[in-house]
Amino acid sequence: MKRTLFAVVPAAVLSLFAPPALAQGLEPPGPVNTGAPVTTPSEPASDESQDSGLGLEWVWLNADVGVGYVNMESFSSSSLALQKSSSVGPAFGVGAGVRLLFLTLGVRAQDLQLSAFNLWELSAEAALHMRIWRIDPYFGVRGGYAFVGSLSSDAVQNATANAPPEVSVHGFDVGPTFGLDVYLSSLVSIGGDANAQILFLQRPIPPIPRIPTVPGETPQQQQQAQDQFNAQVKSQPLYSQAGSSVGLGLSATAHLGIHF
Repeated sequence: MKRTLFAVVPAAVLSLFAPPALAQGLEPPGPVNTGAPVTTPSEPASDESQDSGLGLEWVWLNADVGVGYVNMESFSSSSLALQKSSSVGPAFGVGAGVRLLFLTLGVRAQDLQLSAFNLWELSAEAALHMRIWRIDPYFGVRGGYAFVGSLSSDAVQNATANAPPEVSVHGFDVGPTFGLDVYLSSLVSIGGDANAQILFLQRPIPPIPRIPTVPGETPQQQQQAQDQFNAQVKSQPLYSQAGSSVGLGLSATAHLGIHF
């Protein structure tokens, strides 16, 4: 009788602390197959391309049209010797570059066809983007080489009406840019930007123009007349020394973009 009690009591105590399956000497029950597919919770879409459905972008191209204003003597000028240094008119440009997530790098050519002169800008640019769904605001910097392609006759101090001077103005520009793109699809966007630039320009001394020949004059008489003309125009600031200036350029354009 005592031996039976010593065997039963420890077994009863162990059964109180053991798992039910082990207490009964059985294997733990496995998952019940109900025939429904097993699904696992998916991670939330944190990437902006998954939210908008646009995917990743690597290359961009765009063309823009708008209006521009330039004052080549906004801040300072030293013997620039231009009769008209400010003007407004249409602006046209094309750009291309690459995009690395939120950073874009590219190059741009822009032509400001102003009423008094034609200003070309060949620039590099970089911008930071903050895309929200299909709306992509950005801000960045743009700068490069700038030169005046042509000057109207009333923009320079002309020495003679028959021989307009060949004035060259060139330098570099730099300034901030702000813009906004709206993606119509993963390939096409429309938008606009505004750009302000500081222009650092130089004007070399232009060559003195040749005066027209007069019928009947000998070569000696023609050379004498040219020498007198040279002495006259060399007294003008345009021909006596080179000039420089620090100016301001503004442009606002709308653009169409292609993205890959």
